[in-house]
Amino acid sequence: MMRMAAGAAALVCALCGCAGKSIPASSAPIDAPKYGLEARLKPLHTAISGKVRIIERGDGVTVLVSATNLPNDHYRVVLHESPNCNSPNGFAVGLPWAPAGAATDPRELIPMLYANQDGVAEASVHVRGLHTTGPDGAAGHSVVIYTGARATDALPDVSNNRIACGTFEAAAPFEL
Repeated sequence: MMRMAAGAAALVCALCGCAGKSIPASSAPIDAPKYGLEARLKPLHTAISGKVRIIERGDGVTVLVSATNLPNDHYRVVLHESPNCNSPNGFAVGLPWAPAGAATDPRELIPMLYANQDGVAEASVHVRGLHTTGPDGAAGHSVVIYTGARATDALPDVSNNRIACGTFEAAAPFEL
């Protein structure tokens, strides 16, 4: 069986002209979801709607944020330790989270998001060191949208500045 696999690999190499060249392994984790992760935003005492999608891209991920029904202002997008958006003020998500090797504060891992005069905020940003799965993966975490420039610590039974929350799940393909 092993000889057949080696022979098949040699045949593929001979046909493709890769003899003597190394074939790079994929940098995506083996168990990475095919279409990335997606968190549908649940409003917290607001009318916000939208989603955050994370797609594996080499040394990190591309984070796509799309939100509507926002006042024309700036917002923080922060990953949190717990995938629990059940509390009405987002308190159950726990502390802000970033991969162990992140060179920045978890509250600033994703750059500031701005909403236009139509109440729409969309962004696409590459985040190095973050992945979809594994120890540096967003799977098993949540994402929270904060009003303003700062992601503040939450207090129980207070609205805080958290306006939306979502938990990451395997994403489906984009639909037109």
